[in-house]
Amino acid sequence: MEAKADQTNTNHNEIGQSEIDNFKEALYIDGNDEDKLIRDYLTSAKQYVQNAVSVDADLTKYQQYDFAVQMLAQFWYQNRGIDMKQTPYQVVSMIQQLRGLI
Repeated sequence: MEAKADQTNTNHNEIGQSEIDNFKEALYIDGNDEDKLIRDYLTSAKQYVQNAVSVDADLTKYQQYDFAVQMLAQFWYQNRGIDMKQTPYQVVSMIQQLRGLI
């Protein structure tokens, strides 16, 4: 049964081109040179938010999940040369809301 849960979480962590395009549009990024880096940030952000809320819950049905993932990935992208010790307040707020919804 654990393998099934892991498979489900893995599928939720897949990054589609539309997610990359939304990310790039929000930050006014042209071209495809950084698509792999963006994909990695989005994948890590999904895992971060999922683990912060619940490893078993399907968070993809909540807008707060998408918002938190995009915001966190964008924050990491924009601050990649800085030693960051705190998660942005907006992401923490979305995580708290998601915890209340599940």
